[in-house]
Amino acid sequence: MVAALYALICLIWGSTWLAIKVSLVGVPPFLGAGLRFLLATTMVGLVLGLRRKQIELTRDDKVCVLSLGLLVFWLDYACVYWAELHISSGLTAVLFSTMPLMTALLSAFWTRSETLRARNVAGILIGVAGTALLFWPQERLGVMHALGMLSTLTGSLCAAINLVTMKKHGRHSDPFVLNFLGMGLGAVCLLLMSAALERWATVVWTRSNVLAIIYLSLFGSVIAFSAYYYLIKRMDATIVSLSTLIIPIVALALGRAFLHETVTPAAVVGIVTTLAGVGVAILPRAEDRRRPTIAMQPTPATAPQANAQPATHDNSAAS
Repeated sequence: MVAALYALICLIWGSTWLAIKVSLVGVPPFLGAGLRFLLATTMVGLVLGLRRKQIELTRDDKVCVLSLGLLVFWLDYACVYWAELHISSGLTAVLFSTMPLMTALLSAFWTRSETLRARNVAGILIGVAGTALLFWPQERLGVMHALGMLSTLTGSLCAAINLVTMKKHGRHSDPFVLNFLGMGLGAVCLLLMSAALERWATVVWTRSNVLAIIYLSLFGSVIAFSAYYYLIKRMDATIVSLSTLIIPIVALALGRAFLHETVTPAAVVGIVTTLAGVGVAILPRAEDRRRPTIAMQPTPATAPQANAQPATHDNSAAS
């Protein structure tokens, strides 16, 4: 059961990058993201209704809701959706996997809640080198392509800032309540942004983009979300953290299979180097693996992104 659910979330979160790409065909990015989270908010609200959960927010809860709503469900997803207009779904997933490296730096130098170990530093340096290789001048790297890559990294930074905020303020919060309110806030911001910047009259609805939005809301948000919180209570954090490396590989494979996305030899070197850096940084030492811990947070291709308890390691993002 546990192994099947783990494989399921890796497949779902790996496929959401592809689904985002499909959902953008005929639909502006901010509108698509806003509709996705509007639908997902409704679904999570139904779950809370079935649980008969009474919503009472503490001061820390309110900080977490604002962090989730503004940093993740608005800015993070706005950056990722816009980026996928200009770069491949697989490359977006790889660049976003640098989030644990950013989280490690923020935890060490901003909140000072963690210290950088030698392997963390090594992983960060390797990851930076891999990212630099992806930006290395080449024939196909145009201005919009580079901006798309920078947009993804900006989204990853927003998600990392949110994570360290959640570690500090979200220890006793109900993740379902936080995600319900955070997604609702993010959906409103995205739809207002879309109304101001995008022309809704040009939207072309098709069976493919409608099904993609529904898939992102139902499977990428509600189902994967529920499976994730089931798994983090029953699996070792080290194993769960490996999804940070598995999900971009799944995204690359699906992008190649269904969208015929290509990867240049230079990009392959950059991708492998980036993922190696993430792997070095997130895999804990042997003594750390014996400590009970709550594992990473879902990624921007997923919908909910809150942890009920802080993570022990920096493996704070996967898909």
